[in-house]
Amino acid sequence: MKSDVKEVDKSALVLRLERNQNDLQQLKRKLNSYTCEPRTYSLFERIESLRSGLENLSNSNSEIIRSLKSRKKSVEAYVDSAKEQFQKFNQLQQGIDEYVAGARNY
Repeated sequence: MKSDVKEVDKSALVLRLERNQNDLQQLKRKLNSYTCEPRTYSLFERIESLRSGLENLSNSNSEIIRSLKSRKKSVEAYVDSAKEQFQKFNQLQQGIDEYVAGARNY
C-alpha cells in the first residue's frame, strides 16, 4: 500500500515537472518572438541572461524527471529539488514578463 502511494506521488511530481518543462518551452518561444528583440545593449544583456536561465532550468528539470523515472532514489529525495525548480521558474517567468513589458516600450 505504501509503495503505491509513493508511486502516485512520483507520478504526480513527474507530471508537474513535465508541465513546467512545457511552460519553459513556451517562455523560450516568447523570448524568441520578434516583438521581444532587444533594441538596446542592456536589453540584449537581459535577454541573454533570461535565455541562459531558461536553458539551465530546462536542463535541471529534465535531469530530475529522468532520475524520477529511472527510480534511482525515492520521491522524497527529489521533493526539495522540485520545489526549488518551481521557485526558480516563477522568478524566471516574472523576469521575462518584466523584460517583455520593457522591450515593448522601446
